[in-house]
Amino acid sequence: MDVLKAPLADTVTELDCSLMADVMAIMDAGAWRWPQHQAIQRDPSCLALLGLTPETLDEMSWLARVHPDDMGRVAEAFAACLHGHDALRLDYRILHHDGHYIRLDERASRMANGDLLGMVRRCRHAQAAEPQGTDPLTGLESRRDFEQRLGERLSQGGAFCLLQLTVDHRAKILQLFGEADCDAMLAKLARIVRHELRKDDPFARWDDDTFILMLPGIERLDALEIAERLRLEIADASLLPERPVTISIGLVQHQPGEQIDHLLARLASCHGQARQEHNQVVG
Repeated sequence: MDVLKAPLADTVTELDCSLMADVMAIMDAGAWRWPQHQAIQRDPSCLALLGLTPETLDEMSWLARVHPDDMGRVAEAFAACLHGHDALRLDYRILHHDGHYIRLDERASRMANGDLLGMVRRCRHAQAAEPQGTDPLTGLESRRDFEQRLGERLSQGGAFCLLQLTVDHRAKILQLFGEADCDAMLAKLARIVRHELRKDDPFARWDDDTFILMLPGIERLDALEIAERLRLEIADASLLPERPVTISIGLVQHQPGEQIDHLLARLASCHGQARQEHNQVVG
């Protein structure tokens, strides 16, 4: 094994560019470039992540394949780059050619010539890697723990409602105020919402800018009143200097016999509609 002990200075060499496709395949990754004033140019390695080839492509865009619950956040992030933001970091779900959703991690940085250079990688172990316990930024439950409690609630039966809420225009806020202030804003928002809920109401951070909560024993009309109160409370709070912060809320009531996938799909639909309208409650 002496070959492994060779000094680094003796082993560094510039690899042949023809090997990059093989490297991307090993990493489950794809590369892309976004020239100024042009469309994003995705390498065929990006297609491979979705089980596609140049021959199997259709008219569906990359963004159109993104999960409806993630589409607004992804579109906002890319729009911020279009207006001068120098970096991109996203985690989202996208439709695979086989008909199921996979999770991707996408990152990009602006080069000296003004173009964006990006890489997207498949997160095969995203679910296993999700933290248990509490979210480190907000102190709320993790997504995985919330899903576990939701499953337990479904097995117990009884009425309950789910609310999913997202900060409007977070990509713009991130561009104007920076990551530190944006994180502080999310932590304050979580504390305000937590204060308005009952002690045992499950409340979790769902992803970067989205939260989810459960209202056991609450019917839809009462849940709509609670959601509207939360929306107004956040709009009146001073979460950022000289800029109001608003939230969009989707709401559903569990139907007898409804399975978790169908319930969350209905919630995602209401949440997506609320995000399109901004500062609204839809349910």
